[in-house]
Formats: sequence, C-alpha cells, structure tokens
Amino acid sequence: MSSDTYHLAPQPWMTASPVARVLAALGVGEGVDVRFVGGAVRNAVMELPVSEIDLATPDLPARVIARLENAGLKAVPTGLDHGTVMAIADGVPFEITTLRRDTACDGRHAAVEFTTDWPEDARRRDFTMNALSLKPGGTVFDDHGGVADARAGRVRFVGAAADRIQEDYLRILRLFRFFAWYGRAPLDAATLEACRTHAAGLARLSAERIQQELSKLLSAPSPTEAIKLMAQVGVLQHIVQGEANVDALARLVALEATVNAAPLWLRRLASLLPAGAENSIADRLKLSNADREYLKTLAAAEPVLNDQTDPLHLRRALFRLGGPMVSDRVLLAWARRKDVVSAAQWRALLDVVENWTPKALPIGGADVLALGIKPGPTVGRFISAAEEWWIGANFEPGRSEILEHLRQMITHENGDKTTPEPL
Repeated sequence: MSSDTYHLAPQPWMTASPVARVLAALGVGEGVDVRFVGGAVRNAVMELPVSEIDLATPDLPARVIARLENAGLKAVPTGLDHGTVMAIADGVPFEITTLRRDTACDGRHAAVEFTTDWPEDARRRDFTMNALSLKPGGTVFDDHGGVADARAGRVRFVGAAADRIQEDYLRILRLFRFFAWYGRAPLDAATLEACRTHAAGLARLSAERIQQELSKLLSAPSPTEAIKLMAQVGVLQHIVQGEANVDALARLVALEATVNAAPLWLRRLASLLPAGAENSIADRLKLSNADREYLKTLAAAEPVLNDQTDPLHLRRALFRLGGPMVSDRVLLAWARRKDVVSAAQWRALLDVVENWTPKALPIGGADVLALGIKPGPTVGRFISAAEEWWIGANFEPGRSEILEHLRQMITHENGDKTTPEPL
C-alpha cells in the first residue's frame, strides 16, 4: 500500500532545542529516516496542543542507545523487547521505538520483530489517527486515511476492528477513551458490534492496564457519550458490576462545568457506581490506598451533605473532611438528584465550601493533662467534646475560652466545685 503524504507547516515543538538534540543524536543529519509518531502527530494534524513527543527509527535498540550516549544524552532502556528506549534531553523525556511488526498476539501482549518497513509498522497501530508518521521537515505519511479521520474526529481501527481487538483487548477501552477525547463522528456499527462480541476479553487484562485507560477516559472534558456507548454494548458492565448510573455521570459532568470544578476521574467513577460498590471496584482496579480511601469517604453515608444540610453539620464536615472532599461530596450528591428545583440551595452550599478557611483546634492533649486528667482514652474524649463545642460556636472561641470550657466540663464530671490543679 502506498502512503498518502501531506505537508505540515513547521511548528515550535518540532524545532525546540531538546527535540533538535535528540534528532541529531539519532542521525537525522546522516540520512537516518527518523520520524515523529503517535500522539504528537495526531494532535498536530488536529491542531491540538502537543505535549509528549514519541519518535520511531529503523535503527535497532542497541544502536539507538549508542547514538544517544555518544551525543551526551541519557538513554534509559524502558522496553528493549519491544524496541523502546527513553531519551532524556534537557530534562525532557522522549520515547524512541524501533520499527516493528507483530508476530504473535494473545489478547494481552504481542511478540514483535524489528523491521525497517514504515508501512509495516503503521499496520500494527490501533487507530488510523495513530498510524501517522511525520518527518522533521513536515512531511506526513498516511497509509490508512488517518489525516482525514483525525480532522473529522472519526476514531477508526486500522483494518478490521475484531482483528485489532483480539490482538489486545485493551483496545476496546482505548477506543472509547479516544472517542471521549477526540470523537466527533459516531462510532460505526461494525466497530461497536466487535466491542460487544469481545467484551469478555477484558477479564484477561491486568487491573493496572484497565485502571490506566479508565482514568484517562473519565478525565476527558465530556466522557458521557463514550460511557453510554460502553453501557449499550456491554463493556461497562465488565468494569462496573451492577447497574451503572450513567445519568448521574451526565449530570455531574454538567455541574462541574457550571461551577468550574476540576474533572476528577474518581469523583466521576463514584457517580457511576451502585450503592456499596466502592470496595469491589477498588479491588477490581487495584486502586492505591489513597484512592480507595477517597472513594470510601466520598460514598460514606455520614455526614449527610445535601441541599437541606444545616450550617452546623456543614461546619462539622468542613472541619473534619476538608473543603475539597466536602465539595466533591456535595457535587456527587447533587448529581445523584434527578430534580433541579433546589439549585439555589446547592449553589449556596458550594459557596460556603469555596470560602472555607481550614481551622485548627488551638488546644491539644497536653492542655487536658495539665488540667489534671490522667493519660488515657479520657484525654481524647475531652478533646472531642471541646472540639464539638468549638464547632458549634462557629470556631469563634479562642484558646483561653476553650480551656475555661474544658475546666467546666472536668469539674462537672468530677462532681466538684473546684477545678483540678494543673500537674
């Protein structure tokens, strides 16, 4: 198959100093056919910002490493079996991959052989918009109609969808992730049917790979349509067991835009989950302890935070959970409500959260001990009681007033009329 070619006007990222150093090291000036590949080319064609820059070369990995080191650049062999070397130039990482072809695929991993054939390398890529290559001078090589697809927002597999999916079942999730980020044209029926047919293959993938794709998908500006399609073809059910609340996700995404909230993928995941599914999804995705705790706190029954929450309960939640968590819980609770008649109350709640300044109780255990209480659980009980009184007083009492309140509590509990002498 012959390549169509296009010319891309020079862009600043193509001539930046770190890029120029890596290209020179890889032998561009000596006639080596080094090209930009992957997301950088796709984004450039779509006139989107370019961040990560990947390159491909016909040189074998050992030769790539030698070239980089001879040029004084750091070379990190990140995946030699698949021909991948990381170059570091001026602190900027570049992934460099030797041209390759797949020789065997099992739905999870591919065995590869190296090649010098650019069209052969392009055939192993997942989507047409990712199968483009770009020479440093601006020539774009397009073997599969990727330029037209990218510009139309059409996410399309290279070749038959079923073939590409069976090579690596993760491509099902990648399809919906790319559709969420770049899709403007509908996914075609044959592609969706291939996803339905092979959705069970997702069970063969590692939790880490699924989590990575899902987090990127849910971080898209508006992932709702992609998630709806995943549910329609039975893909979402292999990740979120039970009835996923796609409508709540749609409302949450809309609310985030309205209140200018960051699109946190875990908050969005929580909106999809059936009640009580937080632990199971955390296990299935092998979430970190921090992410697991976030989901657990986000979904906890108490404290109740909704449009009827009174000021005391809100202050208590802000003090104990912090503003970001309270904001996330309010957004989630709002998204789960089907009516919008109380929008003013929800907004007022978020306004209070936004203006919240973290507080610190100005006494500690040492102060309780100084009032004559022996070390032990009683100290924590008095601290908690003082804290609750302080929250109820809108955090206004100062240290001396809190200590006086403590003395009174201790006196009352001792049944005395005198405050114990400090130790």
